[in-house]
Amino acid sequence: MIVDVHAHALSEDFIREAARDPSRGVPYEILADGNYFIRGYGVMDRLMWDLEGRLESLTRRGIDLQLVAPPPPVVANQHRVAGVELTRLLNRETAKLVGRSGGRLGGLVVVPLGEPQAAAEEIRRAVGEYGFRGAAMPTSAAGRPLDLPEYADVWAVLEELGLLVFMHSTTGATRDVLADYTLNTVVGWPTETTICVSRLIFSGVLERHPQLALVLSHGGGTLPYLRGRLNLAYNAPHYEANPACRAHITKPPGDYFRQLYFDTVVA
Repeated sequence: MIVDVHAHALSEDFIREAARDPSRGVPYEILADGNYFIRGYGVMDRLMWDLEGRLESLTRRGIDLQLVAPPPPVVANQHRVAGVELTRLLNRETAKLVGRSGGRLGGLVVVPLGEPQAAAEEIRRAVGEYGFRGAAMPTSAAGRPLDLPEYADVWAVLEELGLLVFMHSTTGATRDVLADYTLNTVVGWPTETTICVSRLIFSGVLERHPQLALVLSHGGGTLPYLRGRLNLAYNAPHYEANPACRAHITKPPGDYFRQLYFDTVVA
């Protein structure tokens, strides 16, 4: 069975509503020809909302099941992160698409990291109502790292419910040198994944939740190539040693890679 875990989908109703309401902070525009434009990207791929076309594409490519979630900029960027109101709408629309797919799509619950005190309960509600078996997480919450104590209940409930966690990189910080050539997306985003998961390891999040399974977008950024350097930080002798690198974990960082899966969408 071939499962595609990295796919984005939105209902056309949501796209049109977001385009008409700038307060949502979603960079969509309605074009005269009926297509949609994403500021900073270009014309939206029609398969984002065209369910019939999506299902035909899955059949043509031999994909049995596709897990879908909204595009990352809808959920989080360096300025904002979705709260309960928006995630409820997104989860409802995802569930509608899944329900119309004849079993070819599975939904990933979007987590309202903008309201961390309510996030765990909202995950339970959405999973209970819609039957989602996984969650879609950004790599930061408006730039705030996800290993902070305020997100502890989120990781706990994700593990408790046995949800597969697909982590898609989002913009946490920007630099002027990344403004050209789409570098913020093609270089910055994989780097965000590397930073996020390195922090989840060193802070002890993965140790405290050994049943968590994370699927990392875009090949996991540079993380697969830095395993040795992460271990060196843990094992560093003498003057190179940083006590913080051993304060929250009991084994080398590379050992936690057993909880990580690496998406093959790297181009």
